[in-house]
Amino acid sequence: MSIPKGIISALEAKELNDNWTSLRARENEAAAGKPDNRSSWYSLDDMQNFLTQIKENHPNVNGVRFYLGVETTEKDVKGLTTIFMVPTESDGDGNNKDIPNAKGMDRGDDGNPPNAVYPQ
Repeated sequence: MSIPKGIISALEAKELNDNWTSLRARENEAAAGKPDNRSSWYSLDDMQNFLTQIKENHPNVNGVRFYLGVETTEKDVKGLTTIFMVPTESDGDGNNKDIPNAKGMDRGDDGNPPNAVYPQ
């Protein structure tokens, strides 16, 4: 098996988390009015099923784009940051674009507690 592009060390992951804390946490928590969600967790089965589904429904899929969003519908997590993903395809010029009208994936489990830092 080849090594995936973009693999980072645990030390690099901690640095990214610490950067978010120092540069974004205060503003996010002020906007949410409470400690904000710091992570989303998805089971391997759900991730694999999502990948299988988008490959079956979109023969030209070439990847997945992750977005940050804010939950507005679920009472217990309303106002918290969420991470959702959508399938992408090439536009023919080497750019990856979101596939219009494709189903995305959200509803990962929050961190425990939501504002816990890396590593949990």
